[in-house]
Amino acid sequence: MNRTANLQLDVRLVPSLETAIDNWLGARDKFNIEPSDENLSDYNAMLNDLGAAWNERYPEASERPEAFEWYRLGLIAPEEE
Repeated sequence: MNRTANLQLDVRLVPSLETAIDNWLGARDKFNIEPSDENLSDYNAMLNDLGAAWNERYPEASERPEAFEWYRLGLIAPEEE
């Protein structure tokens, strides 16, 4: 039985860690400037993408759930002079 069929999958690719960081920080800034349900939804989507990208880059860290939270907080920590 030879049958050719097109299989389409709705697969969302994980962005690079650098892109995910930029997207998340942009969504965070936008939500802070103009809080709305839409901006909150975008923020949460970008946070999920950041988590996925981070987990792809550092799969060994999945054994420590708090590791991503520490990483995320480091992205927004005030700079020391």
